[in-house]
Amino acid sequence: MALFVVGSRCYYLADDKENFCIDVRPEYRGYVERGAMDGELYDAAISAFRGGVPILDVNKFQRYLDNNGVNVCSSEWMGEFFKYGHSAVYFVELYRHIEDVLSGRAEARLDEWGKLRVRLPRFYINLDSKIFQHVDWDRSHESYVPSDWNAKASSEFGSLIPDEDKYWMVDGMDFWSLQSQG
Repeated sequence: MALFVVGSRCYYLADDKENFCIDVRPEYRGYVERGAMDGELYDAAISAFRGGVPILDVNKFQRYLDNNGVNVCSSEWMGEFFKYGHSAVYFVELYRHIEDVLSGRAEARLDEWGKLRVRLPRFYINLDSKIFQHVDWDRSHESYVPSDWNAKASSEFGSLIPDEDKYWMVDGMDFWSLQSQG
């Protein structure tokens, strides 16, 4: 799941995380340099990537959506998805438990939090301001972002999202604040 900002509007997208890269060309050039791909295959791969959108920017965002059948979700839908199958009492108890774990007052029993945490966005891509952040800690996605972008692996992007689009707020509890935990 990624949050894109385009034209000052927020879009939650469900797509393969490989499609959240800004510029695929450096990665594919690496394949050519290692001998895993020749020049002809490189050209074909670049032309086919993301439905013909190897470099993602404000002007190509709609083309990316149209060519790939990407599922765009509203903040309201995401809020329902985040809370799906759980009562208000569940959220209060889970939030308190995680706070107790973080303060050392309880033993970690965070498998339930892990199931809920996967419903949070892993990527923040602001095409207007050229900001790229992610919490996909196992890969250096920021390596495939042009040098004029602000790109890093960081959970700080929760503060960049407008309050009305923070679907993980449940009765005043900010589940994003627990993102890097557990």
